[in-house]
Amino acid sequence: MKRLFLLVVFYFSFNSNEANSQSYFKDEYPKVWERAAHYSLAVAEVMPENLYDSKANPESMSFKEQQLHIVTNISFLTQLISEEKRIFYDRENMHNLSKKEILKILKMAFNYVEVLLEIMETDEVSKKIKFKNVSISKENIFYLLRDHMTHHRSQLIIYLRKQGIEPPDYIGW
Repeated sequence: MKRLFLLVVFYFSFNSNEANSQSYFKDEYPKVWERAAHYSLAVAEVMPENLYDSKANPESMSFKEQQLHIVTNISFLTQLISEEKRIFYDRENMHNLSKKEILKILKMAFNYVEVLLEIMETDEVSKKIKFKNVSISKENIFYLLRDHMTHHRSQLIIYLRKQGIEPPDYIGW
């Protein structure tokens, strides 16, 4: 009987921690995403439009392509979360986009992630989905979104430095 009691206590303790974890994510991650998106936009705004087609080296994506790659990844990964494909720009016309249009596209994509965070039910956060033949939670897809954006934003900072442009101050916590 004592063993059964301990198992019941352990079960409820574990489930309570999972619920708290999901609630914590829903409360805290949107603020983290907002800061990361704001910093990414600040990096995009600093580069003059006439340098949006510049590359760090011939094999690299251009400054513009790096930003649109972030948006394309948001489209891909958010589809895993929402099961709805969002297209934020016409890839056929990407080379004709102005800096102003790219900033607008970035804002739309970043805002869409915020909307998904808002409308997602707390219990959905831990729901497992298949990603590259691995079972992963929706929460981890959100972390992957931010990690991918951070990776490419870091590359964009290198582009700025190669042009002699001071990157904006880091926006962290």
